[in-house]
Amino acid sequence: MTAKIVTSPATRREFLTNACALVAAAGVPSLVHGAEVAAVPAWPKPTLHAYASYGWLRGFSVVPSWGARIEDAWWLYDAARMREEVALAKQVHANCIRLWIEFSAWMADPDKVTASFLDAVAAIGENGMKVMPCLFNRWHDSKFDYGGTYVENLKPGWKQPLDYVKALVTPFAQDDRVLIWDLCNEPQAHDLNNDANKREFAWLSEIAATVRACGARQPITIGTMNGGNIETYAPLMDVLCAHPYARTKPDLEKFIAGYKALQTKHQKPLLVNETIPGALDDIVRAEVARYYTESLAEAGFGWQGWALREGKAISTRRDRYDGNGINGQGFHPYFTKEGKLRGGLEFMTEKPKHRAPWAKA
Repeated sequence: MTAKIVTSPATRREFLTNACALVAAAGVPSLVHGAEVAAVPAWPKPTLHAYASYGWLRGFSVVPSWGARIEDAWWLYDAARMREEVALAKQVHANCIRLWIEFSAWMADPDKVTASFLDAVAAIGENGMKVMPCLFNRWHDSKFDYGGTYVENLKPGWKQPLDYVKALVTPFAQDDRVLIWDLCNEPQAHDLNNDANKREFAWLSEIAATVRACGARQPITIGTMNGGNIETYAPLMDVLCAHPYARTKPDLEKFIAGYKALQTKHQKPLLVNETIPGALDDIVRAEVARYYTESLAEAGFGWQGWALREGKAISTRRDRYDGNGINGQGFHPYFTKEGKLRGGLEFMTEKPKHRAPWAKA
């Protein structure tokens, strides 16, 4: 069932007010209590797209290629280009797009950016894929940063992002096109032993509570990385998440064993929504992509590669690769700027062994 989408400013203000009342009624803790961390409230379990295993998950994390920063992607949003880009993913049988957006983009023009987000979800749905919105980003690069939320933002009384969350979540709270809500890419806390980590946890606790108070039926995840980072945020997640970037197959297998142990400990499923080391050499990248996709699917975690298409953001252009790759050369796209699949990745066009639950036999 697809929810009715209303975009007028008056109606948007109305549902934001109503959602705010729901949050207050639910007893959601305030954003930050100094060095204190509020208890995580109990919420109903998700009833839409709640699965025991995500081994069939297959797709990409996407910041559209025209954006050097997340904000650019939404300030310069182009509906036709968005459809062109997400259509590339269908060539390799993707079933889900992890779509990055940010409060810092939305705040410039809430109604326009909300409308663009609604259109992007529609574009992905038109191509037969689900959407995993990623609402915030906490990973930053020291040279070519592409935006997001910073630890300096996480101060008492920072309520403005809650209106943003409500504006994006409320129209899709019961919409089948949204697979899962990813609250934040790579929050930095691996424990709660210092004030910054406690403030980050308190902030994401309130974001999680706000999403649930909007009536979201889909599960919640957080784009955590490994180990203590997953453990720290496990209480907030319905589905655990990992970002393996091991450089060798044996090291990846060690990560997988660790993830399975976390699943058992927390009694929650786990998925991988960002993964696979980049490489400047196309064939090396293809070799790594092959064993990653096969191993993660067989483990029951699925995979979403970073990133879909060569573009302007760091790690999506050859002259601005990051260190998260083979030989420290993290050039990550699967498709060139011309829209061609990189050499050696032809195996990805083969019919996948694992099919999404909603896919026709």
